[in-house]
Amino acid sequence: MKTKERIFKIEDIDCEVTVEIVNRQKDIFDLIDEFTENLRYSWFDADDDTFQILYKDGTEDYIESDYDGHKIKRNNISSIVYNNACTAIVYGSFEINEYGAITTAENTTIADSNITEIA
Repeated sequence: MKTKERIFKIEDIDCEVTVEIVNRQKDIFDLIDEFTENLRYSWFDADDDTFQILYKDGTEDYIESDYDGHKIKRNNISSIVYNNACTAIVYGSFEINEYGAITTAENTTIADSNITEIA
């Protein structure tokens, strides 16, 4: 999986947030497939992992440790964000707020305060 990395510093708590951007949605869907497959094993710790998918029609899907097995649409994707304890992996646009929370978005938006891109 080839990524482009962007790093943001959150000023008030002096920490960094890493966003890895992928060009192919398949890369994140491979991670979703692995994640949902591993949920059936008791040794798998998925508490920090979440996938958020924004579709072009404005609907969203959310996959986390209590995933119910529903079919995940793979067409007409606007944005996908995979958050885990270490990083966020993004396909498409994303939004990052002043606290460093990264979510799906129609257009990439970086908060105006408390956050600075450093790399």
